[in-house]
Amino acid sequence: MARRLERHYAEGTHIAEYVDGEVPPLGEDRKTIFLPDTDTFKMVELGGRTLGMFLTEVLAPLAEKYGEDVWEVGRKAMFEVGKKRAATMAKRMKIDDITDARCLGRIMDLEDNNAGVRGEWVEWGKKRAVKHEYECSQAKPYEKCPQICTILLEAMEQGTMEALGAKVKTPIITKVLPVGDPYCEVVVELLDD
Repeated sequence: MARRLERHYAEGTHIAEYVDGEVPPLGEDRKTIFLPDTDTFKMVELGGRTLGMFLTEVLAPLAEKYGEDVWEVGRKAMFEVGKKRAATMAKRMKIDDITDARCLGRIMDLEDNNAGVRGEWVEWGKKRAVKHEYECSQAKPYEKCPQICTILLEAMEQGTMEALGAKVKTPIITKVLPVGDPYCEVVVELLDD
């Protein structure tokens, strides 16, 4: 049975029907938007892969033309993105103890879920937590431009941790699939005061 969604706006109505199997050919009903009823993870994975291709195709030529300045500008911008998102992430994921590495690691749990990344925590101590991410929809596109992971995503994590008041060892992202590592590795290790 198809799932139907209607949303009414002052300017018009959005009508979508999510169908099992194949999307039907365009027929007489041209107002309804027909979409495959796909699981959420599959849709996130597709979106993540598209984002990976987009970022790679924009940033690789910019870095080729302008050099390391591109990564420095990007690093600063992503650090600020991390700071701006910190409060929302902390609230959504109940990050209520910045002295617990695994609690801080919930940031990665939300990011991974939203980006189509699959992995597991292999260490979950209070002072040090390590996550291995075995599958990432962006890994293949980022092979052309792994700095997206090693510089930009790293900076975003650092900005988030700083805004939360957490003092962690850097780098946080210590291995990445796009450079041939067997998995991406995230290490949340608290620094001694």
